[in-house]
Amino acid sequence: MSDQVSVSTVPEKNKLNVRLADSIGDLEFLRPVSLEFHAESRYSNIPYSHKKRDDLFIKAIKSPKYFALMIAEINDEPVGFLFCTIGEYIVGYDDLITTVYSFYVRKKYRGTILGGKAAIRLLKGAIKWSKNRNAREIMIHVTSGIDIQRTDKFLRRTGFGVTGANYSFRLNREEKEN
Repeated sequence: MSDQVSVSTVPEKNKLNVRLADSIGDLEFLRPVSLEFHAESRYSNIPYSHKKRDDLFIKAIKSPKYFALMIAEINDEPVGFLFCTIGEYIVGYDDLITTVYSFYVRKKYRGTILGGKAAIRLLKGAIKWSKNRNAREIMIHVTSGIDIQRTDKFLRRTGFGVTGANYSFRLNREEKEN
């Protein structure tokens, strides 16, 4: 089975295309989206590292069996992305679980038909990628602090169930709350 997540092999003008990152050029292509994601997140007060981001995304390009970086684009403009990995349960074996660490649709597209289509196609791409690797399930960590209620509603509508929650405890009380 192919990992191709794109509906068509040749992107059409004004048509949403979702594809797996496959070249170092994709790192630069996604740079503005990655920066927007960081700036909008609850972690925006942490200095951003292009090198750390590049190192993560390069893993998806060099090791597509274990990492995926999916890009949603229209007219050569990035709309959003999804970054995930696959591996065994922490204390188990023989069952693979896909973990989605970053799932982002740019703010200017969120709440639009195009943004909704991008989000759905990115999820469908992650599902297809995971099925091709015989994963047991997909786990999505929602920790960015961006539109949590909207994200919850969207994921539930697309068939994802709640299996827990994320909690945080700030240790540096002098830090600005986001």
